[in-house]
Amino acid sequence: MKKYILTLIVFLTINFGGLAIGQLWTGDGVTSDWYTSLNQAPWTPPGWVFGLAWTTIAITFSLLMTSFYLKNSAK
Repeated sequence: MKKYILTLIVFLTINFGGLAIGQLWTGDGVTSDWYTSLNQAPWTPPGWVFGLAWTTIAITFSLLMTSFYLKNSAK
């Protein structure tokens, strides 16, 4: 269990580090004047959905990579 937690922390750090770098490059992102002034489709979700979606993706990807890593490192 300890190995699982440590491996998960490593993958979470890698994934959220990537999100942090992306945030630095995109600046204001979906809250910027440029993005909000675009002609958007009526079904375009509000800006906060993007943050929630990427956080969910990062967590589930970290869980998946932890599982794959531990499964394949035992061989």
